[in-house]
Amino acid sequence: MINTIISICNTTREMKNLNKIQYFLVAFFLIGLMGCQEEIGEVSDLTAPKNLTASATVSPDGSGMVTFDADAEGAIIYHYFLGISDTENATVSGDGKLTAIYRSSGDYTVKVIAYGPGGVATNATLDVSVNVIYEAPADLIQTLTGGDSRDWVWEKEVPAHLGVGPKFDADGNAVGEPIWYTAQPFEKESEGCLYEDTLTFSMNGSNVDYELKSNAVTYFNRGEVISALGTGDPNEDACYDFPEIGKVSLGFFETTSGLTNSTNVGFLLGNNSFMSYYLGSSTYEILAYTEDVIYVRVIQEDDAGGEFAWYQRFRATDATNSEPEIEYELVWEDDFLFNGPPSSSRWGYDLGTGNNGWGNGEQQFYTDRADNVFVENGILNIIAKRENFSGSQFTSTRMKTQDKFEFTYGKVEIKAKLPFGKGTWPALWMLGANFPEVGWPTCGEIDIMEHIGNDQNRILAAIHTPSSFGNTFNKGNINVPGVSSEFHIYEVEWTEDRVKFSVDGSTYYTYQPEVYNADTWPFTSDQFLIFNIAMGGTLGGEIEAGFTESRMEVDYVRVYQEVE
Repeated sequence: MINTIISICNTTREMKNLNKIQYFLVAFFLIGLMGCQEEIGEVSDLTAPKNLTASATVSPDGSGMVTFDADAEGAIIYHYFLGISDTENATVSGDGKLTAIYRSSGDYTVKVIAYGPGGVATNATLDVSVNVIYEAPADLIQTLTGGDSRDWVWEKEVPAHLGVGPKFDADGNAVGEPIWYTAQPFEKESEGCLYEDTLTFSMNGSNVDYELKSNAVTYFNRGEVISALGTGDPNEDACYDFPEIGKVSLGFFETTSGLTNSTNVGFLLGNNSFMSYYLGSSTYEILAYTEDVIYVRVIQEDDAGGEFAWYQRFRATDATNSEPEIEYELVWEDDFLFNGPPSSSRWGYDLGTGNNGWGNGEQQFYTDRADNVFVENGILNIIAKRENFSGSQFTSTRMKTQDKFEFTYGKVEIKAKLPFGKGTWPALWMLGANFPEVGWPTCGEIDIMEHIGNDQNRILAAIHTPSSFGNTFNKGNINVPGVSSEFHIYEVEWTEDRVKFSVDGSTYYTYQPEVYNADTWPFTSDQFLIFNIAMGGTLGGEIEAGFTESRMEVDYVRVYQEVE
């Protein structure tokens, strides 16, 4: 045990030279070691790695890129000291492979340390001669850094700010577009960490440095979780605690991908850093850039040898918002400032069980009775309750402005408190006024707010069109605490080219198709409002046995349109 402690202490001395992420990785290894001493056996079995070999390959393109490869029997982790300075931190590699960028020509002595169980180690040195001749375009450096330091964030408000496709097509040609998947505007808002990152590029003399500020939480691709963290769910992308790496060097090089839609400029981030989304790579190709936007491509290699091309789009935080501010005026409202039934001049009802075409396997009978809908003390109440009524086990209300108020384009604000109970399915939504003539989904549907009692506090938004309806892929969601105990403002902004959804002023989903036609954009004519609570059905799910009744309360609804 004494020898084990000495080994750990020696390793701890080495760790003083590591940055935060490297300290984390080595500490994780040591903690795991101390927790499995019985499996390791006697202290005398803790031997240094054997037969350490190391090689370096210098790229001939003058970029300063050097690829290292080390291997040793019994090694668990490798440290590289690149010979850049006497006080440099180690760069950690789990498999012995490392790509580094040298930004100045010269001869460098590189030290490689292979650590085995208990922190015992062996080392080797390499002499590397680098000739740096590549110079990145001056306007690119100006764009990234602003001449000093510049912050960047995801351009989350545009389609395809994140996407993925194959690296090569069936003929072996490089592919330069995300043909498998593209994120919709604000699609990842509900993930809780991705859009919160800030990426900073700054000048360091004549060189460029980079820093990812992530609040020590990183959005991981599912294929990288276990290899990077040793734990996690490999079936879905998610946010995980991950120490910030800090400021690192950035080196430019000329790309050889063969893409025609590229600037042919790439860069490598030092110390295994990355651009917000963890994909296991630090090398990026710049496909395009403007004064305020950069569009990059990064190749991810999975454990099975597959290669995926990921696409990421970022916007400078000091960029001028090119989207014009729309001036709105109030054109219709209901503040429910009376007691009794809702105003018959504003509201009508759908009645029955849904056998007339608007049911989704729901179990309620819709009525216009005071037992299910009334206004009191300035609040509209829609009540779903368990009761035997006309062959149904539940009653509720579905009220609408059809033939009373219909509009094209505008902004809708609804302040509401949602029902509580498993099996409830409240909705605030809109339907095309031409529904009786053309049917659904040809008429188009905009779901401002849907809620599932079986998934409390998650708010849904959805778009139904001929190109995607029912279990539509045009949808977004966001977690909002207290939706059934507090009032929140649910908002949709519908313009000639997009539909944007918000809760309490925070946008979380935007529908903005790449192609506009009758299949993707039936939203060129009037829609009307619908408020209802469904019970069960395809989205509401199983109704809890103890459910008796619950209500949705609406303080107001207001419709605004652009001032002409």
